[in-house]
Amino acid sequence: MAAMRGTSRALRAIRINRGATVFGSAPPPATAPRWSAVPTPERRSGMSTLIPPGKTLGEVTHVDLLEKENADVVVKIWREYHEGKSGKTGAIVEPRVYDALSDRSKVCPMFVMPLHKSMSQYLTLVVQSKMPYVSFTAIEDFRKLQDAATPMLVASHYPELAASKGLALVQAVHVDKTTAGAAEHLTTQEAVRLVRLCHTFYAEDDLYEKFVKPFNHNQKDFDFDAMVLKVRDLTWSDEHLNAGWGQDAK
Repeated sequence: MAAMRGTSRALRAIRINRGATVFGSAPPPATAPRWSAVPTPERRSGMSTLIPPGKTLGEVTHVDLLEKENADVVVKIWREYHEGKSGKTGAIVEPRVYDALSDRSKVCPMFVMPLHKSMSQYLTLVVQSKMPYVSFTAIEDFRKLQDAATPMLVASHYPELAASKGLALVQAVHVDKTTAGAAEHLTTQEAVRLVRLCHTFYAEDDLYEKFVKPFNHNQKDFDFDAMVLKVRDLTWSDEHLNAGWGQDAK
């Protein structure tokens, strides 16, 4: 309970610059020119609705059929299954990454993730993990409505094939341009990037220790500006984060 109160205080303390409700301007590094900020839209009162993915892989596909195939074929089937599906995307995650997220989210169930729309503008989302689900909610919606807020993305993780195929599957549903009532939306690339960023920050020891743990347990040591810059650097330097679909980096 104390940890939850602490994370709520941390969320309230995060700046949302220039009066915008969900957008902020990324702080420039000392050696870089100051970025010019693009106009930031206001959120409308209309809320979108997402139906979460199935809680188990058996609710999504025929596990017994996938078990008969090798890992490469499973990846191909999972990719083709999601091609052309509006507001729905899939990804592959290594078992070690899934295990890290599953274990660490038990003690660090909340986080915050800036999603860069440009070099200077980012959308701030609250990350909540209750495996197999990880949800991403616009920070202003979360501040107003807490757990009643509608997420912009919900990702479900399926470890059923981890032992036999050496991979876990992820299915994410997200607000896209066809979603009624959505003030903002995510592209498929942005949805995949959000999921991969979450995996990266929970699975990589240095990022977990520097950002995720302080956010949950020692908020005075959590540096949101440093987090924004780190995500920006990853976004524009890591081709894997910007790929349309695929397997998490080793």
